Amino acid sequence: MSAGRVMSQEGSGRGQPWSFASRQYLELLVLALVSVWAFFTNLQFSLLEGSEGLYAGIAGEMGRRQEFFDLTYQGEPYFNKPPLFFWMLHLSTWLWGDHEIALRLPGSLAAVGTVALVYVLGTRLFSSTAGFWAALVVVTSHVFLWYGRRVLFDSSLTFLVTLALFAWVQVQFVGRSSRWYLLAFLSMALGAMLKEMHGFFLPLLVMATYALIQRDTRMLKDRWFWGGLGLAFAMMAGYASMLGSGYQHHFKILSAIGSVWNSGLAGSIGMARDGHPLYWYLGMMWADFFPWCALLPSALLLLWAQRPFRAHPTELLLLVWVLSLFTAFSLATLKREPYLMTIVPGIGLMIGYFYHRMFETTDASRAMTPLLKVLLVVLALVFGAGMFFGAAPLRKRWLVSSPVVSPVFIMTIVALSGTLIYAVAKARLQLALQLVGVLAAAYVVLVVNYVFPAIDQAASPRKATEEIKAMAREAGPALFMYIPGWPKNEDALYYLKRDNVVPELPTPDAVREAVRRQGPVRIITEEQHMQSLQQSAGLRVERLHEFPQPSRKHLFLLSVSAQE
Repeated sequence: MSAGRVMSQEGSGRGQPWSFASRQYLELLVLALVSVWAFFTNLQFSLLEGSEGLYAGIAGEMGRRQEFFDLTYQGEPYFNKPPLFFWMLHLSTWLWGDHEIALRLPGSLAAVGTVALVYVLGTRLFSSTAGFWAALVVVTSHVFLWYGRRVLFDSSLTFLVTLALFAWVQVQFVGRSSRWYLLAFLSMALGAMLKEMHGFFLPLLVMATYALIQRDTRMLKDRWFWGGLGLAFAMMAGYASMLGSGYQHHFKILSAIGSVWNSGLAGSIGMARDGHPLYWYLGMMWADFFPWCALLPSALLLLWAQRPFRAHPTELLLLVWVLSLFTAFSLATLKREPYLMTIVPGIGLMIGYFYHRMFETTDASRAMTPLLKVLLVVLALVFGAGMFFGAAPLRKRWLVSSPVVSPVFIMTIVALSGTLIYAVAKARLQLALQLVGVLAAAYVVLVVNYVFPAIDQAASPRKATEEIKAMAREAGPALFMYIPGWPKNEDALYYLKRDNVVPELPTPDAVREAVRRQGPVRIITEEQHMQSLQQSAGLRVERLHEFPQPSRKHLFLLSVSAQE
């Protein structure tokens, strides 16, 4: 899209009737409400899925040691990630206190920032309709909703990658000053400082691929581009020089590329070290981009129909944004669901473009295709069936045994699903697309107000450790924690070490010494350590209680005494 086309769209709103302005205000209000609901409601629930407790624990150790450049976990050096993210966690807990809300606040703020960037991008590139629906896709997609509010790197990385591309678009498409390149490279440098060099290379991949297809060399002729590149390298070099030798591999380009794509081994590209095959993300997209996965094929086909691509630069941008990042992640040798968060802004803009074409134009593309009809009906059936059978995965994965969703909510979702099927049957395209948005907002309520509380109440690490600490305060044999080395349940360990209610025994010899000095003691530990204590000579071990935890990360309360 040329700069003139974008500017004409910006100016077109000045003479519009009040109803146009009021619609925009309503859209912004809806986005604000859904975003606050998704990323700032119920942040106080227990940490879960291990990585949250791991990162919170590393930040906690950093704060207690007052050592900000050499990270440790359980007293052992931690070199897997640079320290910038842990500085953010430490700052947040220093300002607001060491609790779940403060730990999750950086990720939630980054998620809302990404939503705002996508709204502005969609509005500038196409229309306010595209901006609204693109932002709504981001805030309500399963992968973004589930991981965006967590103590993880990926929400902040997604914001920085999106900000870099946002700044690049200002120059390349909107026609603004080349000084925006400085912001683009600043964001890319921070992305590398946050999570290794692919934080720098992901936005650069999109920029370079687009420029190559368009045969556009304007960037290479711009002094601000090279100035921004120099600034980025200076920032990364200075940051790397402050860190210990164990972190230097994160900033060596060939080493970083090899660690992600394993390019030094023939035939290994795409063969994940965790067992996931090359095509793994193709299957995961249908769950991770729920409920918008029903529209994704139609949006992709609509963009693909805009050939020749060089004549449709904005449509080409969306394809490059999504397909280049998706290809890079698919070829990587380590695959994780949260990594897909970085693609969500591109997916959002792609579907926002689809809504723009369906709502704002009168061309033949507005017809409801058979593919779209089938996928919308499937989506409606999935929502309806999920209200009655969705508890089964929660029982299996999260040990949730009680009913999760209220009858009123079930009836609401079933009614909306039935209305969606009716809209498809009557070929009422705009009504059907609007209902997808309503169901997506309802999905936010389902996850935030029903699923997270159910998980927290069923078998959360915090609930288990609160019971353990209550036992420690009661009269009886002394209660100690014995979880040496890397734990299976990082979340529970974080809660146990957050205060001094349950003292730690770091070695088997420390356990024997505690028994020798105090007589019978109680030990809280994990399964593998329970087995090692049971096999230890001179100790009599009795299992008193088991605290069930998701993913078989159970905790065990033992009675340990000297063997007669």
